[in-house]
Amino acid sequence: MKQIQNSVLSALTLAALLLLALPGCHSHEDSATMKEARTLNEETTEVGRKFHQRIDMIREDLQAQLEGNPGGLAASFESALAQLDALDARYETWMSNQILLPGQTCNHDHADGEHHHHHDSMDELSDADHLALQKAIRAELDGLVDELNALKP
Repeated sequence: MKQIQNSVLSALTLAALLLLALPGCHSHEDSATMKEARTLNEETTEVGRKFHQRIDMIREDLQAQLEGNPGGLAASFESALAQLDALDARYETWMSNQILLPGQTCNHDHADGEHHHHHDSMDELSDADHLALQKAIRAELDGLVDELNALKP
């Protein structure tokens, strides 16, 4: 009986703590501008994820071709791999400099062996400033995507 009471008390305490924490995260309706910033942030996150997957696939393909004894093409493949590694490093820097929107938490995995980030929060910015910042972040990613599209072995 005492165990059940302790379990119920623990559950109620946890529920109360969660209810107290929720309003601090994001308790008001977003403006149209902030909604646009959040949508752009979500889209940019997805483009970034696909971009990084593409880098990994291209790297695997180039390494396989290089190991397949390309003869006179080895220098080209090595050059392309070096360019790809530099682009990947710039992507990692881009990822580590992300700005969280108000109420947002880091939304990607930090499993062992993966990159780790510290994200800045600039909750004090206006909604228009947040949108402008998200547009600049996206433009920087779009530039990386353009460079990857132009990469040739």
